[in-house]
Amino acid sequence: MPGSTLTAVNYTLGSEHLTYEDIESRFGSEAAAKVFKGSGIRNRRIAAAGVCGSDLAFQSAGELLDKRPELRERIDLLVHCTQTPDYLMPTTACLLQERLKLRKECAAFDLNLGCSQYVYALSVAHSMLVSGVAQCALVTTGDTMTRTIHPRDRAILPILGDAGSASILEVSGANTDAPGFLGFELGTDGSGAKYLMLPASGFRQPRSAETAAEVTDAEGNTRTAENFYMNGAAIFHFAITVVPAAIQKLLGKLGLTFDDLDLVLFHQANQYMLDYLYKKLRIPPEKAFCYLENIGNTSGTTLPVVLAEAVRQRRVKAGSLVLMIAFGVGLSWGATVFRAPAELIAGEATS
Repeated sequence: MPGSTLTAVNYTLGSEHLTYEDIESRFGSEAAAKVFKGSGIRNRRIAAAGVCGSDLAFQSAGELLDKRPELRERIDLLVHCTQTPDYLMPTTACLLQERLKLRKECAAFDLNLGCSQYVYALSVAHSMLVSGVAQCALVTTGDTMTRTIHPRDRAILPILGDAGSASILEVSGANTDAPGFLGFELGTDGSGAKYLMLPASGFRQPRSAETAAEVTDAEGNTRTAENFYMNGAAIFHFAITVVPAAIQKLLGKLGLTFDDLDLVLFHQANQYMLDYLYKKLRIPPEKAFCYLENIGNTSGTTLPVVLAEAVRQRRVKAGSLVLMIAFGVGLSWGATVFRAPAELIAGEATS
């Protein structure tokens, strides 16, 4: 049975900047210093007014297709990952198919899973490629989560940024040493859904005068039921519990250990959490890589961003074994290990 492999990855950042000085001006120097110390995020990239997550994904994909124009006629699967779609209907992937001028014999659909969505989308695309349903897949991500945050929510506003990405997956050889995905580990704990939530955002809790009422919590964070909410302590506990177990389970299934891996990439939640996980799992610095200080936590786009940067900085070479794991909204998590091909294109980061 054939496998599938990543052959290209690219990302686009929001063009606006929310700087350390902006946070300091809004919440005070003590709060800004505390946020930076814990998150490791100094600056954030924000989408300009009128720019949707799909626009960031479109730019990323367009740049990859400019490098490999033959793919426009080969791509027969488009999976778009977003929590901030252009519309409730139609699915944003259909709009991207037309904008990118992909052929009509192309399956296109959205996947909404927050921070875990990239790994889930890779697993879906991989499954469809190896089963023969598709031959070449485009996986895109794009979110403007900053627009869901209350401007006086100092717990979340200094953390998130906006970005989009595009990745190409193609069929690879069946040889066990061939480049491609070795396996996936996916999981869900819906009992924790309340810890990462946009409450008044669908049909379960329609927006009203009540949902628009502002509430300030004991820590001084102001938000409404129409704004993004995160219980940071609960999410931290979830991550440090689930992530190590999921990684060990995946490596066990594949007959691998950390010694076999060349690079371990985590969802870029915040620097404190990343440092904790790398230390807990005893992953040496040469196998760790972070990229969030000047762009922020870009939700479901963080993994393609950090992967593209690792490729650019030559931390990923031909044959490198790379583990990626993401975790968050749902609560959900997804991990994968892939062997890098001889040429993995990483487009130039744009804004």
